[in-house]
Amino acid sequence: MSLLFLQAKPIRQSQLLNRLVLERQTTEEIGHVDQLLLDYQAHRVVALRCKSGLLGTKKRYFAWGQIESIGTDSILVNTSKHHKTQENTESWDSLIGHEVWTDAGNKIGKLVDYLLKPKSGTVVNYLFSDVGWHGVMDGMYLLPPVAISSIGSKRVIVLDAVAQNSKQYGEGLNQKIGQATDLIKEDYQKTVQEFQAVKQKAQHIPEQLKDKAQSVTEQLKDKAKATTAQFKDKAQSVTEQLKDRANATTAHLKDKAQSVTKQLKDKK
Repeated sequence: MSLLFLQAKPIRQSQLLNRLVLERQTTEEIGHVDQLLLDYQAHRVVALRCKSGLLGTKKRYFAWGQIESIGTDSILVNTSKHHKTQENTESWDSLIGHEVWTDAGNKIGKLVDYLLKPKSGTVVNYLFSDVGWHGVMDGMYLLPPVAISSIGSKRVIVLDAVAQNSKQYGEGLNQKIGQATDLIKEDYQKTVQEFQAVKQKAQHIPEQLKDKAQSVTEQLKDKAKATTAQFKDKAQSVTEQLKDRANATTAHLKDKAQSVTKQLKDKK
């Protein structure tokens, strides 16, 4: 297939459901993806089923080789390529919803999705989760195709050794709650640190006010001393001026008295 696949990384089967399907040459809308047809013996998607019409009652099948590209918004198919696609085969099934049991006889969950390569349709990993509330809390886990030893109409049996070491794929509520708790704890610690910083700053305010008051007091003392000195100098200057004026007045009166006395003597 000389195809242009915008999504080179493995994608989930559920991400393709209800995606718009367009004809590559005419650009006409064909419908929306209704189901992927999986050959579970080969662990490969071989075709997709498209629905259209009123209530999606019209069905069309396209072989995986007819897919030109898979984008984030649509899937382009080339209807001019003729690939014989049988609608029912014994080895085709979605496997979604199958119970997952181990060869040790333990039920560990159910298949909820799978990851496939866009270009070839090969399944990279199946995804399973615990049934019910535990699945929501714990999330999904990876199950490689080689771990599946038997497939029935309702169940698959997997190797217990592989299932026990399955890696987590999707985060459950437990992980999300844990992350939220960590964020709240981090935010609380940050708030406490900010509060301590404000508290320490507030403790320094009285000391700063005390230093400021002492500085103002010193300035007032210096200003009072300077004012007192200026007043003392001014008072001394005024006293000297008054003293000089009094001396001058006394001398003038003395001269005046002597002059009057002399005039009286001359008249006699």
